[in-house]
Amino acid sequence: MKHSLAMLLAASALAGPTAAFAQDAPAESQGGLDDIIVTAQKRAEGLSDVPISISAVSGKQVESYGQTNLEQISSSVPNLKITQTAIANRIAIRGIASGDNKGFEQSVAMFVDGVYYGRDQLSRLPLVDMERVEVLRGPQPTLFGKNAIAGAVNITTRSPTDEFEGTVSGLYEFNHKELQLTGVLSGPLSDGIEARVVGYHRSMDGYFYNQKLKRNEPNVDEYYVRGKVEFDKGGPLAAELKLEYADFAMKGQPRDVFGAVGNYNAVFQGPFFVSTVPDYVREDNGYESRNKVFGATLNADLEIGEHTLTSVTSLLDYKTREIVDVDFSGISFLDGTNLREDYRQFSQELRLTSPGGEAFNYIGGVYYQHAKLDVQDFTLFNPTFLGLGAPFNALGDTRNDRDYSQTSDLISAFAQGELSLTDQLRVTAGARFNHEKKSGRRSLAIVQGPLSTAPAAVVAAVFRALNIEAHSIAGKLSEDSFNPMVNVQFDATDDLMLYASYARGTKAGGFDIRSNSLPMSTTVAKPGAFEFQDESADNFEAGLKYKGRDVAFNLSFYRTKYKDLQVNIFDGTLNFNVRNAAAARTQGIEADFRAALAEGLTISGAIAYLDFKFTNFTDGQCYYLQTPGPGGFCDYSGKRNALSPKWSGNLNVDYWTPVGSDLKLSFNVNADFSSSYIAAANLDPRTYQGSYAKLGARIALGQIDNRWEVALIGRNLTDQRILQTGSAMPLATTITGGAGNAYNGIVDRPRTIAVQVTGRF
Repeated sequence: MKHSLAMLLAASALAGPTAAFAQDAPAESQGGLDDIIVTAQKRAEGLSDVPISISAVSGKQVESYGQTNLEQISSSVPNLKITQTAIANRIAIRGIASGDNKGFEQSVAMFVDGVYYGRDQLSRLPLVDMERVEVLRGPQPTLFGKNAIAGAVNITTRSPTDEFEGTVSGLYEFNHKELQLTGVLSGPLSDGIEARVVGYHRSMDGYFYNQKLKRNEPNVDEYYVRGKVEFDKGGPLAAELKLEYADFAMKGQPRDVFGAVGNYNAVFQGPFFVSTVPDYVREDNGYESRNKVFGATLNADLEIGEHTLTSVTSLLDYKTREIVDVDFSGISFLDGTNLREDYRQFSQELRLTSPGGEAFNYIGGVYYQHAKLDVQDFTLFNPTFLGLGAPFNALGDTRNDRDYSQTSDLISAFAQGELSLTDQLRVTAGARFNHEKKSGRRSLAIVQGPLSTAPAAVVAAVFRALNIEAHSIAGKLSEDSFNPMVNVQFDATDDLMLYASYARGTKAGGFDIRSNSLPMSTTVAKPGAFEFQDESADNFEAGLKYKGRDVAFNLSFYRTKYKDLQVNIFDGTLNFNVRNAAAARTQGIEADFRAALAEGLTISGAIAYLDFKFTNFTDGQCYYLQTPGPGGFCDYSGKRNALSPKWSGNLNVDYWTPVGSDLKLSFNVNADFSSSYIAAANLDPRTYQGSYAKLGARIALGQIDNRWEVALIGRNLTDQRILQTGSAMPLATTITGGAGNAYNGIVDRPRTIAVQVTGRF
């Protein structure tokens, strides 16, 4: 595998270094490379004209590969990592991501049609009928605002067309019985009014087998519908209204138990049996997730002379209900943990844009967002504890119920201008001012069930020994931030642009939703937490972009320093408390290329090198058998973060040729590769994931005018077993008396073979 990875890296390097990956078909009639249009700067621009490190994945690629969400796309974008954990989803760019706490804003801001989709669970939203997905690396403070401290994911859906068209597509994957059905209708309703309607359904049996529940997992059932109406009568005002609704559910996670050490297997036998063989077979008491999303967005453009005033008004409502077996085993210890999240958001943006193409171009505006968040987290200690003897029996048939509510109001003002000093030299400067207020309230109650016979005082004492106690706390937070940026661009030739930039980003502070006691408590050994402050980053970047008729490549160098990182600090028992306890530095190189080698033949690829280091993190969670330092913590300073491989990238070859007079044959082969990394947040070396290359291919026969197509799609053809996240098994060291341990983690999907049929009219 290391030899294969080295060959792929060498191929990418020889083909040409770059910094923004995009997969798009060549211009079939004219030859050469298509222009890839992005809106990373709130204007429609060619990818090679945008002076930042950016990857653009076309909607055509998403459909061709049968990809359904951002997690699947992320494996094809270097330095982007999207993973599930037991209670959250993480989006990481260049090794920086938010931890597992619903009180965190995301380090990578996600936008859909110009609207902020900030909750972590929304990264699971089905991606249907996309125009493109843009991944902007590094802080994006001016145009994407607060919380884009590591980067931004900018998703654009397709708009209505002025001619009637429709698409019907179906995909069936054989190994895991996955079915995808998509239908699209688009066209004019009357003069100046056009509409587009999209419907989508996906189901899957899963690629794990749960022996306890006798079912395949993750069992997926997704529905999505979106409608757009565009109004453009040819006057100064044009508007587009979008309504969308998603209902996506999953039973079971692709989580395996592995890596038993010490006496773990000896203890967890008989009635406590836990299999630690990594074989896509598991035993646990169930995971269920149900998510409902409703969104309404009105985009309007008003022409004022040569300027454009844009208004983006949005309502977003999101609900999730999850039931989690958080001991990840068939033993009834911590089953039935209930997680609920309700989120409602209203946002309004106004921005004025100059016409472009002038000596001085600018954009400026204001933004307002109001959000309300309600989270409930009920952790259940099952009756099994009643038979374990003191003190564990006092935990039997009890639960600790957390209830959290939050409101927030954010107002921002931003401006960015580009000045051409000469025909070749341009300077761009901008800044954004943010003012945000948050108020939060958290309560925790310890509730005994009907089978719990221990005195209430004894139960409370045992919970206090675990640093858990009943409490109620509330607070308010007010933050101001000023985020400047400056960028210098120089056109060395008509095809080659050089640039250098500086940007400062921030991520909002907030309140710890999952802490189990008060920060000022004197009755537990390790007090909890509540309020945490914002974090900041300073990013320096330089690069070049080249776009010729047949070759395009991009190259960027970056260095970012993060201060006051919001991290979860383990208290040594069962709990994590949020603190601003870390600083980090990331630096590296990102590159990509595209080349049209002949009529119908293109090759493209991308590669990224990441040098990550915690510059100050003394309060890390120790892994099993690691010797703790002062206070029971371990020093992460000088270490790499989890899930941050040094090398990552991809390589693609696309070819099409006519077959007869009205048919064409298309072929693609692709490889996504990564060097090794540690999968556990506490950097436990027993969760080591070695380097890998994940191979895929697609072959399709269709009409030359794309009226229909039949394709065979293969992903992960070499059947690589890839650990996406990892952690120690809960309660393992407690029950083994510290003499044994095992691990669990989310595992990537193995080999898939699918047939896809598409018809267009």
